[in-house]
Amino acid sequence: MSYNFLNKVAVVTGGLSGIGRSTTIKLLRQGAKVIIGDLAHEQEIDSILNTINKSAPDCDVHHNLRFLRTNIGVYQDNINLVDFALDEYKTIDYVVANAVTIMKGFTATAAEETTEDFNRVINVNLGGIFALNKLCINYWKEFNYRGSIVNIGSISGPKVIEPGSLGLSCGKSGIHTLTRSMAKDYGALGIRINEVCPGLIKTQSLESFLQSGQYGYDQVVAQCPVKRIGDSDEVANAVCFLLSDEASYITGASLNVDGGYSCR
Repeated sequence: MSYNFLNKVAVVTGGLSGIGRSTTIKLLRQGAKVIIGDLAHEQEIDSILNTINKSAPDCDVHHNLRFLRTNIGVYQDNINLVDFALDEYKTIDYVVANAVTIMKGFTATAAEETTEDFNRVINVNLGGIFALNKLCINYWKEFNYRGSIVNIGSISGPKVIEPGSLGLSCGKSGIHTLTRSMAKDYGALGIRINEVCPGLIKTQSLESFLQSGQYGYDQVVAQCPVKRIGDSDEVANAVCFLLSDEASYITGASLNVDGGYSCR
């Protein structure tokens, strides 16, 4: 499905890889201007941006795409990202809060995990999303503007619990509650806030999970009703729908994109 995002401005965190990159490309193809905030290694940025350019050949990427190196776990970096978007394009219409980090080693239990690492994961996965949501909501309130946010949660936490996913599950559960709470607080202002909960998607996080040795690929797929791993483009489709005017009466929603995995 195509949407009219012409001249709309979207801020996408974690937009250089996985779900974030697929969402960035889809937004660009539909006419949006996109500001990516990401913490990718500096030597990788030009190569990734070139890949994005090639994936959206019919749009004016040089005018419609901007990048700012951003650590969303740092509040000032979120301020800088919002200010950068406003300096470049004078407004913000959409937010896709997607950036995420995981526990070192991915499968540590509570007894094995350090407090420092747990706090780091929560600070990025929940604190960073709160900060970006808050800053953009304040901007929209000040100028009586109607904006749309999609927070990228997960089925891990609010839907299912996997062994060794403590930090990820706690952070993603927090996103679920944050989304519903903010949607209730700001719906009367025309500000919509929704959540997409991916399941087994071909991303670096899933590769790290499979490489941990806890589950094999075939074992994971066997637990999914559609019997396959999802693609990041399929998540991007859901994100763009919730951002769009086609979803104008949807706020506080949590949309699973998991091939039925959370039904088990």
